[in-house]
Amino acid sequence: ITDHLTCIAAMSMELAAFTVFLYFIKAREYFYELVEDICGARLTTTYTRVGGLSHDLPDGFARKLKKAIADTRDVIEEVEGLVAKNRIFYDRTRGVGVVSGEQAINYGWTGPCLRASGVSYDVRRDVPYLVYPKLDWQVITRTEGDTYARFEVRLDEMRQSLKMLEQAVDDIPEGP
Repeated sequence: ITDHLTCIAAMSMELAAFTVFLYFIKAREYFYELVEDICGARLTTTYTRVGGLSHDLPDGFARKLKKAIADTRDVIEEVEGLVAKNRIFYDRTRGVGVVSGEQAINYGWTGPCLRASGVSYDVRRDVPYLVYPKLDWQVITRTEGDTYARFEVRLDEMRQSLKMLEQAVDDIPEGP
């Protein structure tokens, strides 16, 4: 989520949509604060371990996470309303930087850029690890392969990630 927020924020700023940058950097901060609460770091975490987590979550974490999820959902919807159908944003991203699925594979692309070119590959589904097999979620793809498709994939992947977080936080067992 934080990566996608950062990527769209930077892209939007380059396209003269500075408000999007401010909104998404603020939303990113919700998650950085949560990560800092659980492990003391903001970017380079060492919280997950083979077989689980390094230690229990702090008191009140689930409540804070649910608030961050709700607040981030609101920001995503607001930003999408601001730019998704904005003529300037649309004209500067639609049909720009088109990369086919075959080209994306040949270039070694992964993640949302690969999926925006129509390749339905996500390591969390195709080589599952941690709790991903237990969660209800979808791999998001687009076929256009342009900058706008990469924007759309990231928005929808954030929605999927928020949905996964909601499922996971309710199923975290108590104890060591």
